[in-house]
Amino acid sequence: MSTPPSPGGTDALFGVVQTALTIGSAIPLLLSVVALVLYVRTRRRLASESARARRSDDHTRRLHDLARVSLLGSAFGLVLLLIGQLVVALGTTVGPAAAFAGPLAPVTIGAAVLTALAAGAFATSPAPPAPPVPPRR
Repeated sequence: MSTPPSPGGTDALFGVVQTALTIGSAIPLLLSVVALVLYVRTRRRLASESARARRSDDHTRRLHDLARVSLLGSAFGLVLLLIGQLVVALGTTVGPAAAFAGPLAPVTIGAAVLTALAAGAFATSPAPPAPPVPPRR
């Protein structure tokens, strides 16, 4: 004789999926924070140096890459958090309002703010110089 599965088991399964996605979002978010801190420190250091050093192609490329890594990491972490909350909202009896107002709401808001800051850093980062054009044959 088998008993029907309880609804709590399904909710627990979706909770495990959300937990896995939340833990998976921690590394991209931490990487984004580190890249954003390095971006700010590098930009301040270059602002205090002479104008000649500021225009270096290497420094420009490094600033642009740090801003890009920060934006990609924060956006990826935010998407993972949102997918985890959608899984719980659509797969359980909790509902969308309770899933997005749950205990992960501050983390999601923080990830959204971090993504906005990283997008601002990427928008204000100097564009790297174009690669040289190869000669025609």
